[in-house]
Amino acid sequence: MNINFSKYTILIVDDNPTNLAVIVGYLEKMGFEIITARNGKMGLRRAKFAHPDVILLDIMMPEMDGFEACRRLKEDEKTKDIPVIFMSALTDTEDKVKGFNLGAVDYVTKPLQQEEVLARVTTHLQIRDLTKNLQNANQELTDLSEQLLQTNHELKMVNANKDKFFSIIAHDLRNPFLPLLGMSELLPIIAETASREEIKETGHVIHNSAQNVYNLLENLLAWARMQMKRTVFEPERFNLNEVVDNNIILLTENANGKEITLTSTLNSDVFVYADKNMIDAIIRNLISNALKFTPADGHVEIEVNPSLSPSEEEGTSPLTPNPSLLTPNSYIEVHVKDSGIGINPEDIDKLFHIDVHHTTMGTNEEAGTGLGLIMCKEMVERNGGNIWLESEVGKGTIVKFTLRSNSSPHP
Repeated sequence: MNINFSKYTILIVDDNPTNLAVIVGYLEKMGFEIITARNGKMGLRRAKFAHPDVILLDIMMPEMDGFEACRRLKEDEKTKDIPVIFMSALTDTEDKVKGFNLGAVDYVTKPLQQEEVLARVTTHLQIRDLTKNLQNANQELTDLSEQLLQTNHELKMVNANKDKFFSIIAHDLRNPFLPLLGMSELLPIIAETASREEIKETGHVIHNSAQNVYNLLENLLAWARMQMKRTVFEPERFNLNEVVDNNIILLTENANGKEITLTSTLNSDVFVYADKNMIDAIIRNLISNALKFTPADGHVEIEVNPSLSPSEEEGTSPLTPNPSLLTPNSYIEVHVKDSGIGINPEDIDKLFHIDVHHTTMGTNEEAGTGLGLIMCKEMVERNGGNIWLESEVGKGTIVKFTLRSNSSPHP
């Protein structure tokens, strides 16, 4: 293997000027860049500063011998990987073993033979280069492996998204159309034979079916835009109370139709910094879900609690709702509580996974795709928060999510 010696630096540590002159002149003639030190302490300083490719280190020196210098070199993160070749007139096996145990890679015996020194230096430079190349290759393989794992994960998510999309089209979107088509087909007959109340009931059924289809399509299109990265993220400071109130007004008719009480505990303005359209969609979806799975005479309630962190894992404890306690650097927890049918503990985690198909019928046989919660999770996380839920079968569910607060009336 041909080696360009000019790209390598050798540190030679020897207290004997004659030895230095002989070996320095020869190695410089071969093209090496040479640094010298007259004792062990100076050698340590120059090794740290210059970081040579190899060190030729004399053993018998005053103040600090070569063994101690080698030990310190190997203890230092900056110099521990530099090959050390001892130069010594010592021929005792015990001394050589001691040197190897301290981390030296080789020995050359004094008086020095120039060709031998060159051969040993060249060998260890080649070994060091090969080791570096191997380390670089291993790092590249590690990086490629991580990229491959990431790509596989992304492909898995793409396939899961595709499967979810087609599942919704093939099953969940088809089901709401069936009563819509059936009732609309019977409408001419009903109009001629049915009473006024029966016609109103038929219209109500058709309206509900159409509303279900519309809501599903809205979620499906919003979710598809998010997957294609076409959703514009525009955070702003706004009053969360207004968004909650607007959604309560929007969904009160749905609640009344199922004889469900829909309320909010927000009495004071609560300002947050987030994407208003996303938060509006999150709250609308969560209230709609709660209404869907709550029976007649039940209740759905929206409340806001101060929170010390954006994540439920960090042990936030419920506090008495008091928006005046919020600071611009704190978080709030939004709770959507219902007295509905609840969720089995083993099913809770499935609700937020796109690759798990989980369909549950509402209390009025409304179909649920699970897409709304998945979309809510993505939007909450996009706004720097977390979402989770607590549920007990037969008693109800609380969906909680966090947002960064901005409680000051003026930024």
